[in-house]
Amino acid sequence: MNPLRGEVPLVLGDVTLTLKLGINALCVAEPMLGRKARAILDDMEDDRDGPALDTIRVLTWAGLRKHHADYHLIQIGELMEEFGPAVFSNAILASLSSAFGTGEGKKGVNPPKQTRRKRTGTG
Repeated sequence: MNPLRGEVPLVLGDVTLTLKLGINALCVAEPMLGRKARAILDDMEDDRDGPALDTIRVLTWAGLRKHHADYHLIQIGELMEEFGPAVFSNAILASLSSAFGTGEGKKGVNPPKQTRRKRTGTG
């Protein structure tokens, strides 16, 4: 599991799955949800009423494909019923955060380059 590449644990009771939400997972999710990645991410970050359950279910399924391709959407929905959508939503947000450079593990990896001051004077 590589948290710097968007891989995070999804702990479901005694089972720990690896969720990876990167470019490939979002490309799979876009046509299934009928929205571009930005709209999907906006839904995940909706502070008013939270993300749509279908968004959570599809992103979980898409994020599990790399390491756990045998899971199906119906199974994901059943797991959401058993463990609660918040468990999945939190893992999705953690994966997106680390995959796209906003996670704590990436702070300072690529600091901004210092610019040189221009010399002024009579030259």
